[in-house]
Amino acid sequence: MLQDIRDKSQGIIVKVIIGVVIVTFALFGVEALVQSFTSTDTVAEVDGKEISRMQLLQSAETQRRQLISMMGGQIDPAMLEENALQRRALDELIQRTVMMNQAEQLNLGVSDAQVDAYLLQAEQFQTDGQFDQNKYLNFIRSLGFTPLAFKERIKQDVLIQQTRNALAGSEFVLPSQVKNIVALQNQKRSYDFIRYSLADQTEQVTVEDDALQAYYDEHQANFVTPEQVKIDYVVVSAADLQDQVEVSDAELNDAYQARVASFQGEEREAAHILVDTSSRSDDEAQARIAEIKAKLDDGASFADLAAEYSDDLGSKESGGDLGFVSRGIMVEPFENTLFAMEPGTVEEVKTEFGYHLVELKSVSETEAPSLADMRDELMSDLVAQKAKDTLLGAHETITDLAYASDDLSAIAKEYGLAVLTSDYFGRDGGTDDITSAPAVIAAAYSPTVLEDGHNSDLIELSDEQVVVIHKNDYKAEAKQTFEEAKDAITSIVVQEKALEELNQLAEQALETGAGDWTSVSSAERGQDEVTSLAFGLPHPIDGKASTGVETAANGDVVAIRLTEVSLGDQTVDDAQRDIYENYLSQTLASMTLRAQQNLLKNSAEIVRN
Repeated sequence: MLQDIRDKSQGIIVKVIIGVVIVTFALFGVEALVQSFTSTDTVAEVDGKEISRMQLLQSAETQRRQLISMMGGQIDPAMLEENALQRRALDELIQRTVMMNQAEQLNLGVSDAQVDAYLLQAEQFQTDGQFDQNKYLNFIRSLGFTPLAFKERIKQDVLIQQTRNALAGSEFVLPSQVKNIVALQNQKRSYDFIRYSLADQTEQVTVEDDALQAYYDEHQANFVTPEQVKIDYVVVSAADLQDQVEVSDAELNDAYQARVASFQGEEREAAHILVDTSSRSDDEAQARIAEIKAKLDDGASFADLAAEYSDDLGSKESGGDLGFVSRGIMVEPFENTLFAMEPGTVEEVKTEFGYHLVELKSVSETEAPSLADMRDELMSDLVAQKAKDTLLGAHETITDLAYASDDLSAIAKEYGLAVLTSDYFGRDGGTDDITSAPAVIAAAYSPTVLEDGHNSDLIELSDEQVVVIHKNDYKAEAKQTFEEAKDAITSIVVQEKALEELNQLAEQALETGAGDWTSVSSAERGQDEVTSLAFGLPHPIDGKASTGVETAANGDVVAIRLTEVSLGDQTVDDAQRDIYENYLSQTLASMTLRAQQNLLKNSAEIVRN
């Protein structure tokens, strides 16, 4: 491929293009050339404001990373398809532009100092409570932003949020609304029902081949063998790079010192008796402690008193025993008291949980292991971490090799790896770790790999493993023959016939009143599945029952006869009222924001290119 580029670069057309570039540089500067390539690269306009293809691609990549981060292996691969990502990204960019236009019309603003303060306080950019410049830069680079572009994005977010906060803050909830919600929530319903089993009915259903053939003829488009792809792939893992890692004696010693610094050399065997203050007053707790102390002074066993008096359910049955305790495990007052005691003594201490009588049984001193003892463990940890860092640093090289090659051989040769081949798999993925990864599935069915035959971009499977894929073979969607589809058709036709028969039985039962009815009185909302179906029926009118034939989650058919609806109690305590008010307020705010966004979008002049 590279040789082809060299050969073709000698042609007269290429020389003319290079000449134009040189003249453009000389007369107008580099910016004119860049603008000439990007001036028409507009994917949409919102009230005259352009959205560039670069913005679209960047937004789509951001969405892809967010989806993988939030949903991991549970994500639907279809959500990561390039076209789907770009459609969602363009919709979001249009909505953002609409909102930004409104913020500008309202003369809203945000200072650079406010943006800086927001970034400094963001937990995702902190290490040990302090802003981490490297973590910040790595994050924005992973999304394809420059620092200035990312700050501009944050500034836009803050501006948009100002209008949203203003709208959300204008919503309020009336006491009558809370009462109505409480009454609905506490409503009770009485009903009769018969449940017909779909599973039992399907066992009694028989169908003829003529009916199956007729169904196939009518629904041929539904019976297809889905498209499938087979891929070649190279997996580069941190473990593959460990032989490139060297650990110096200084690094080993630093790791040892860090490990020893956190080593807890002293452990204390303790027991305690807790007198809880959450269910009794402070005076009552102190009186109980005094009573226990008196019995200790009279020679009673600490373990026996713990079993009798302690409110710590986790330790009272074992005589209050806490085992060996090192620093950093217990709450501070308890720990300070315990580590100041002498073995065989009992001390009193108060914590957030109540009053404790603490018994120190013994003290165990242990020495930190030597460097020689820990050498293998430390080396293993250091090599593993440095290999991960090496893999991260190799991302650019792997990406370049994938881009510059027509197949995966260059990557495989560079890292001494084999090119592997998968089985065929569809858009729902395969059965192994590689072909079941959503990002791999999305890449395999992307136009770049599937249609153009190029290598994929580098795909991060984890922080210790990346993969690049290439199409090996593709099978297009194909119609199934009747024999191939017969089992599936039989299942469908049998189930449809069973459901039809059950619905007839249910309608007949409602019409005649005959059947094995079950009565339920004053059922509460969400009590069970059938009750939920009953709550979906309209109120009885003039004493006449409301009826319905409903379908349960497993396909069973339920005939329901709703006989009575009882109004719920509208009284509610303060804590519950706050919960309902918050729920209603959030719901109303969400509806208002959605309505406002739709209004702005419908009022804007939007042109999609």
